[in-house]
Formats: sequence, C-alpha cells, structure tokens
Amino acid sequence: MQGNNLPGGSPGATMVRRLDPRTKLAWLLASFAAALLPQRPEVAVLVLLLVLFHLALARALGELRRLQGLLLALAFFSVAVWSCLARGPTPLFWRVSAEGLAYGVTTFMKLAAMMAAGLALLATTPAEELFRGLVKLGLPYPGAFAFTLALRWVPEVFATARRVREAQEARGLKWEEGGPLNRLRRLLPLLAPIFLLTLRRSQAVAWGLEARGFQMSPRRTYLLEICLAPRDWLALGLAGLVLAFFIFLHLAGWDRIPGLRLS
Repeated sequence: MQGNNLPGGSPGATMVRRLDPRTKLAWLLASFAAALLPQRPEVAVLVLLLVLFHLALARALGELRRLQGLLLALAFFSVAVWSCLARGPTPLFWRVSAEGLAYGVTTFMKLAAMMAAGLALLATTPAEELFRGLVKLGLPYPGAFAFTLALRWVPEVFATARRVREAQEARGLKWEEGGPLNRLRRLLPLLAPIFLLTLRRSQAVAWGLEARGFQMSPRRTYLLEICLAPRDWLALGLAGLVLAFFIFLHLAGWDRIPGLRLS
C-alpha cells in the first residue's frame, strides 16, 4: 500500500500527524473531559500545558496566533463574569472574592484548553482523513461529509469577508477612523454581501454534488484507507491514563476550591 494512502503519509510528518484520525478524536474527547473537571486554576493550567505540549509535538503551536484576539476576549469575559457570579469566604473587593477570581481564571483556562485541543485536531488532520475516521466510527456517510465540508467552509467564509473588505477599501471606505462603535457600524454592511456570496458558493457546491451523483449508490469505495497502528494504541493508552489521572483528582476532591459557591 502506498504511503500517500495512509494518514500523515507525507514526508517529514510528525508523530502526531501520522496518528489515525480516530486516535486524534479520542485525544480531543479526553482533553475536553479533563478540561471540564477541575475548579482549581493549578489543575486547569496543567490540562492547558498538556494540550500546548501536544500542539508543540505537532509543530502547530504557531497556529494559536490566529486565536489570540478570541482568547483575549474570552479571558476578559470569563474572569469578569465568573469573578462576580462565583462566591467565596475570602472577599477582595465589591462582590469579588479570592475563590471567585480563581474560578474565573480556571474557566478561561478550561475554554483555552478546549480551543487549543480542537485546533490541534484541525491543524494535524486533513479533512479527508477526518471524514474517513468519522465513517469508520459509524457516522453515516452524509453526516460525516456534511461535517467535513463545514470545516472546509470556515476558511472560505473568512476569505470572502476579506475580499469584500478589500473591495470596500478600494472604493474609499476608511476602516480605522473613529471609535470602536463607528468601526463596528462599518462592519455591519459587510454581512449582506458575505451572506449572498457564501450562499452562491453553497449553491454551486450543491449543483456539483448533484452532477456527480452524490448518494446515488449505497456502496462506496474509498481512496484513503486507515488502520490503527501500534503508535495509535500507545497514544490511546496514554490518553486513557491522562484522563484517569484527572478523574482521580476530581473524585478525591483535590481539584476543587474550598468554600466556592456558584450562584
């Protein structure tokens, strides 16, 4: 069997990229479960560091730059909101307690860990491999196809938005003038052309699928074949151990903030 018919078969692919897509999906679910358990920021930061280490092994740590604006907004929102909603016996100022502030920081690190885990999957798994893995897991063919097509559609929407913005700039529209509210008001007229162009592309894709006889035959053949290699079983075992460790911390109560009340 040729190397390009296997996951991560390209020369120079890292160990993480050569893993079976089902293994990467299992790591994603394990990362989500481990990130959702803790209340203490010390345990949440450990989950985040493990996910970042995963990204570093895949040589995809630089992809986080695309999310830096969203991460900053999440940090502000999580700390501000949960510091006020979560109560504790150690007041700091106004309605904010030390326990509530710690929980707000933990909430941000949970969200950051889950976003980084999803990024690790998307940055190391081509859409065709992810699609084949979902089919192998028993997801119906149309559902797996729609999911992977939606993932491919995200960068297309961003590219459409960039083209529309550049077209408006060529017509003399100044984006950087005025305050934040004025800039936001200028972005609203972009929604109509972005929506119409995306709808037009969606219609073209639907016509292309129909012309190629999508779902005409129940039997399908696949160019890409995947199978679990020894490295996949090792990675699955490691994922199970990591998840078991964080479940143990949770059951023992070592990841909880004493006196924290969520209101």
